[in-house]
Amino acid sequence: MQEGDAQSLLNFFREIQVKDREFFYSVDVDNIGRLRNVVWVHSHCKAAYEQFHDAICFDTTYLVNRYNMPCASFVGINHHRQSILLGCALMSHEDIDSYKLVFRTWLDAMGNVHPDAIITDQCQSIKVAIAEVMPNTIHRYCISHIFSKLHVYLSGVRPSKIARAEFQSMVLDSIIVEVVERKWTEYIARYNLHTRNWFIKLYSEKGKWVPVYLDVYFWGGMLSTQRSEGMHAFFDRYITRQSTLKMFVHQYELAIRAKHEKELEAEYRSKGFQIVCESMFKWEQQAIQCYTRTVYEFFKTQLRKLYHCEVSSPDDHQVVPGVEKFIVSDYSVIIKNNGNPVEYTVEYILIGDYFSCSCKWFES
Repeated sequence: MQEGDAQSLLNFFREIQVKDREFFYSVDVDNIGRLRNVVWVHSHCKAAYEQFHDAICFDTTYLVNRYNMPCASFVGINHHRQSILLGCALMSHEDIDSYKLVFRTWLDAMGNVHPDAIITDQCQSIKVAIAEVMPNTIHRYCISHIFSKLHVYLSGVRPSKIARAEFQSMVLDSIIVEVVERKWTEYIARYNLHTRNWFIKLYSEKGKWVPVYLDVYFWGGMLSTQRSEGMHAFFDRYITRQSTLKMFVHQYELAIRAKHEKELEAEYRSKGFQIVCESMFKWEQQAIQCYTRTVYEFFKTQLRKLYHCEVSSPDDHQVVPGVEKFIVSDYSVIIKNNGNPVEYTVEYILIGDYFSCSCKWFES
């Protein structure tokens, strides 16, 4: 590195720590003193993580300095449905040992509280590191990252656009395991993909990326690392690829301050907002007491869909004693569904805390 560049980074971190005693940073050097990995976490990121460590995403596809060191970010989602930064790292290598070091260092900053679930790109090194460092964390691959490779691995398949669209529909629109299994078999046979290793490996790891296998866990609405990508787009306004490390951390500090101000602004707007009930349901009034303004607005669009739903009792309404079972037909989507409603199976225990729909929105 340029003379003094790494040292200026350390000096800057020390200056921040004087103002913010809870600010965390760790610098990893090799045996001849060269900078390898840097991890840092602000105090308000730690505070946010205490509340929002249910589901996070981790991404390293961002190059923000003249040394081409990937900038890895830990990003979560808060109760205003905003992306929140939970820590950052600069890495010199993207190998298993580097990822393990970054994960362990970051967890140390967070009081060794492991996230319940994490989304990353489909990377073998990250997979191995997470399995070792966070063995009880549910690991999911970014679905957009997988979809972006389809044009390569479907090369020679005709018609390719239709094949890609069918693949995405099969994965995203199937809400029952048996359905996606049947469609997968039919898809592989229809396009003669039996010998393509990428699809064989994808299927062997279906539990890490196909929604129907993962929606029993809470994800805060996240399917991909797009939260991280959105955070990177935000930083693009402050940082260039020609930034030295000193320039990078200075501009990064300005960016994270602006981001934190937006979070505080959303909190202020939410508390001063008077919500008018969409319906006469008592449970909507309960929701208003619990939800932030942003979450309620999101919830309200789902509430309106109830007006297009019909409920019926199937023949096996109470096969399991105490468990109520219903079929809900949603007519709000008939235009997209060839004129047919989408049917969901809802089960719940009247006295108790069990509730589940085949769409798994309640869980995920």
